[in-house]
Amino acid sequence: MEPVTAAPAPIDYVSRWRRLVEARHEQGRRLDRFHDRPDQWADGRAARFRRMVTASAAADPLLDLLRPLLRRDLTVLDVGAGTGRHVIPLAPMVSRITAIEPSPAMRAELEAAVKDARATNVEIVASSWPNVDVEPADLVICSHVAYVVADIEPFLRRLDAANRGRCVVVLRYLQRETAILDLFERIWNEPRCPEPTFPDLFGAACQLGIWANVVNIPFTVAQSFDSLDEAVQMVKRDLLNPEGPAVDRVIRDFLAERLVRQEGRWQLRTPPAVAGVLWWERRS
Repeated sequence: MEPVTAAPAPIDYVSRWRRLVEARHEQGRRLDRFHDRPDQWADGRAARFRRMVTASAAADPLLDLLRPLLRRDLTVLDVGAGTGRHVIPLAPMVSRITAIEPSPAMRAELEAAVKDARATNVEIVASSWPNVDVEPADLVICSHVAYVVADIEPFLRRLDAANRGRCVVVLRYLQRETAILDLFERIWNEPRCPEPTFPDLFGAACQLGIWANVVNIPFTVAQSFDSLDEAVQMVKRDLLNPEGPAVDRVIRDFLAERLVRQEGRWQLRTPPAVAGVLWWERRS
């Protein structure tokens, strides 16, 4: 007779999510002297991000996935709209877009992008999700936003409540700093605390009774720089701003082996990556 073994305890994905976000936040608070800055996208970061996503907008696989859903009477809610990566190309194809963006630096770039595009059907809301009062939309988008959200349950439930057609949430499978994780540990003598990724999102959604569909899409963000010096400064930010000439030499040597020259700019070689798209229709 085989011994009776206890069934494994179910994973509490919501609690796991919180632990991941809080541990990463605590590591940042402990190591990064700029951790408590009011807006992490200030000091030119938002402007640089806008240039980066604009350069790659023509090859955005999420837009390709959404295109069959678009129609002239469609309303869109973009939660964490950033600098307008999806707002600007979607605006001419839909009726109205409500863009939620809490970062002042990001909003400034978004406002400039909307003005440049003459997109008169875009409303920008200066608020963070889920604490915002907006009308439900036919299409709700939340792309690469939830990594820093500790309370994932109210975040997802509010997305679900705002959805009157289809809700689409996107996260990476790999860590954002995958290309420099070894460098991080070398500098700080500890590993980088991981952020939640797509499998965590899927598990949390299932735990909350959101039975969603999954599609995988390529995820590529070409990090390009005008010079090695610029690359060093930008990578230092992802390394939580370590100080000292010895650290600069380590980073410079690391990058010198991994930067490649393409179209007049330096690009950091990164491993191929995939993002998961979690989507579900309006629930009755």
